[in-house]
Amino acid sequence: MMLSCPPLAYPPRVLVVEDERIIAMATAVNLQRMGCEVVATAATGQQAVDYAARQKPDVVLMDIMLQGNMTGIEAARQIRHASPTLPIIYCTAYTDPGTRAQAALTNPKAFMGKPLNYSELKSLIDDLG
Repeated sequence: MMLSCPPLAYPPRVLVVEDERIIAMATAVNLQRMGCEVVATAATGQQAVDYAARQKPDVVLMDIMLQGNMTGIEAARQIRHASPTLPIIYCTAYTDPGTRAQAALTNPKAFMGKPLNYSELKSLIDDLG
């Protein structure tokens, strides 16, 4: 679903971590329509950690199941270690209580199920500014 709401009040820099290319592209397009700058899109946990360190985003949108052997939860743990105050919003289809409990240990800003509600995502990002 494409977003049709007013742009954000400030231009946040967003790192999108999503291994499904079509979903990553749709998310990036919707974020740009909100007024965000998408600094990078990562498909693996290691890419996410590297991009977070180099690109210094304002927020990370993190899927849990990624390509490679590092999950989004482990990537978030490593990002959190390097940047303790960087907001992480989990965007995932894995919303079972066990997964949510593991993800909660990384102190995320929010946990959103898929498909994404872009109006809700916009509100979360706008609250960061």
